[in-house]
Amino acid sequence: WFLPEAYWGFWSEVFFNLKYPDYASLLRKNRGLHNRHADQKRCFVIGSGPSLKTQDIKRLKNEFTIVANSFFQHPDTAIISPKYCCVGDQLFFEGHEKSVAWLHEMEKNLPRTTLIFQPAAKTILEKNNLFKNHEIFYLTTGLGAKTANKVRVDLTRPVNVGFSTGTCFSIPLALYLGFKEIYLLGYDADWLFHPPSAPFHFYDNNPHFPQFDTLSGMTTTMEVELHTLYFEYRSHRLLREKAETMRAKIFNCTNGGSLDMYERVPYESLF
Repeated sequence: WFLPEAYWGFWSEVFFNLKYPDYASLLRKNRGLHNRHADQKRCFVIGSGPSLKTQDIKRLKNEFTIVANSFFQHPDTAIISPKYCCVGDQLFFEGHEKSVAWLHEMEKNLPRTTLIFQPAAKTILEKNNLFKNHEIFYLTTGLGAKTANKVRVDLTRPVNVGFSTGTCFSIPLALYLGFKEIYLLGYDADWLFHPPSAPFHFYDNNPHFPQFDTLSGMTTTMEVELHTLYFEYRSHRLLREKAETMRAKIFNCTNGGSLDMYERVPYESLF
């Protein structure tokens, strides 16, 4: 039996709603995020690439910022007080001692940040009494779109674009919130062009998940990483094209890196 590709997205969403009704209910609450900041012109979406060490993010103190995962390890976190933080990797929610410790550290370092988790995180957060004083929303992913006209920026439904926390969560969130100018920092996207022992992130090590500090620390192959890089770059192109249909524009302010899917703008020129 063959299902035409045009129906894949529809039926995958039907399957999601039937199999995970509790998750679907959580996603519907995301309506409260739609165009929440439509009256604001710009925001900064910050990744965790090594280049972030070379840029003065204290300039973002009075800006709307969206960060991801272990950004709270940055020494200027308290100064910029991120508005949102997206956490996309399932490993952070597995409930073992290290993941709980990591979440406690995030809670301490992001006291006023709205958090975006995967629905699977809800159980571990409640079990460990985490983020009781935070605003929390949940996102999840679905079958990926192959063209920009199929990309959904509707966070009440599974996100159908992206391959990383940045492309699955952070950038779609910025568009859904209503920002028309989105500036990326720390999106190096060049991990394959450095030695396997080179750091992935702006921080030297993650005490809770050191296996993610370098490529050599991960169990992977060149085939897998080339596959990942291809889909990550394609995701950025789809997001750029989708943003244009929404009369929004994404700029790359990263210092260096290889991401060429967006117009480059010098970070310092924005202030």
